[in-house]
Amino acid sequence: MHQIRYFLAVARTLNFTRAADECNVAQPSLTRAIQKLEEELGGLLLHRERQHTHLTELGRLMLPHLERTFAAAQAAKNLARGVNMGEMAPLRIGLSDSISTANLIGLLDGLRSCVNGFELTLAQLPAKDLIARALDGDFDLVFVSDALELPDRMRSWILFRETCRLILPEGDRLAEKPQVTLADLAGTEMVDHIDCADLDRFKGLCASADVSLRYRHRVHGTDQLQRLVKAGFGYGLLPANTPLLEGLVARDLAEAESARNVAVAVVAGRPFTTATEACLRLARTRDWLAAA
Repeated sequence: MHQIRYFLAVARTLNFTRAADECNVAQPSLTRAIQKLEEELGGLLLHRERQHTHLTELGRLMLPHLERTFAAAQAAKNLARGVNMGEMAPLRIGLSDSISTANLIGLLDGLRSCVNGFELTLAQLPAKDLIARALDGDFDLVFVSDALELPDRMRSWILFRETCRLILPEGDRLAEKPQVTLADLAGTEMVDHIDCADLDRFKGLCASADVSLRYRHRVHGTDQLQRLVKAGFGYGLLPANTPLLEGLVARDLAEAESARNVAVAVVAGRPFTTATEACLRLARTRDWLAAA
């Protein structure tokens, strides 16, 4: 980084003496550092002709890359300093695509109020991708359905129970019913939600009741699911707390088994940051039923 900093100073001033003064270093030291950088990059970056210094072709090509490298290094250094001084508390949350972000707004608002320097990164992914990335270290914690089988490396805590409901267009024949039974669905079209553990459990429930459904259309994500249902491609299954698009209605299923638990999970043995610890504590003590 010192070599890059010295080169950027010379590229900006086109004067070795002024660059050395800016960097608070002796001019011979600055010159040697730039020479080492040139050796590593395999060519001259600067032409020094008496009082005239200018960039070589390689220097011009490398300048924007080295500027970005130096800026990124400074940003990383400032981030580390802020975290170590308690000025910043980053938190990376992964959310299964079958869980509505609306469920977490109250929790996140509480974190913003009680954690100094709280900085949130929130991503929503298919459950299998979410777990793989959590194991790779991309997330501090994840929110998933308990229908998903977690690997041994992960530890989880159940937070709240959520009913799954049938999603259908307004005006559909089943929309007139306050509650739908599995028998009502026999032979109907359903939109398949790929890699959704809750839908897999629902399919098992239908199979045990000898109710046959047709799945010809498949989607990733609840938004795509709702849009296909609205367009008449079939019915869908979504958690009760999922905000619905205009033109859709939700109906309870008579079978009590059509509910799922939502859990928060972390990779076992991985040290908690301040924000991660606060999030777990608030999530596990929160009255989710009252918040809903």
